[in-house]
Amino acid sequence: MKNIITVLLMGATLYSCTKPENKVSENKAAEPEIKSIEKTDSVVALNQNQEVKENSTENKKETVELSAFPIQQVIKGYLPLKNALAQDDSQKASDAAKSLFSILKKIDISKITIKNNSELRDILESASENAEHIGENSDDIGHQREHLLSLSNDITDLIEEVGTGGIKLYQDFCPMYNNGKGGTWISETKEIVNPYEGTKMLNCGSVKKVL
Repeated sequence: MKNIITVLLMGATLYSCTKPENKVSENKAAEPEIKSIEKTDSVVALNQNQEVKENSTENKKETVELSAFPIQQVIKGYLPLKNALAQDDSQKASDAAKSLFSILKKIDISKITIKNNSELRDILESASENAEHIGENSDDIGHQREHLLSLSNDITDLIEEVGTGGIKLYQDFCPMYNNGKGGTWISETKEIVNPYEGTKMLNCGSVKKVL
């Protein structure tokens, strides 16, 4: 009996001594796996951050290319011209047209990255020609208004190609102008101020489109 008790005590002692070591071994074995998972997560996060940076760089590059065309300057050169004809002021319209012509001629199309580069060139040439005609005919407001119609179409085409540069604009339409064929123009206000009929029919027309 004494020998049995001695054996049992020794067994219990050995069990109690070896059990913690097993736990430590299990914990040690688990540690590399946890570190491996953490390392994998870090690599994934690094790759995601790299992708975000690359996408951000591409978007920034695209914005720079689009902003290379000075559409805001063109619009701000056109609006005083349109407003001067609405006031029946042919001399003021002539001065504004000369200023717009100068803006258009300074645009170097070769430095602008855009899909329809050749089409943009044609629009600019047409707009420059119309602005030049208006500038040279301060004594003939009827002729100025004829070229304003073509110029307004050019400005609309430019906006379709490169946008408004963040400026809110309206495309207005007068059904009476050009022997009932009508004519459009670009305005910075929702209120109708007709540059084709002037003070004679200042509010003739309607908003055709918000740009």
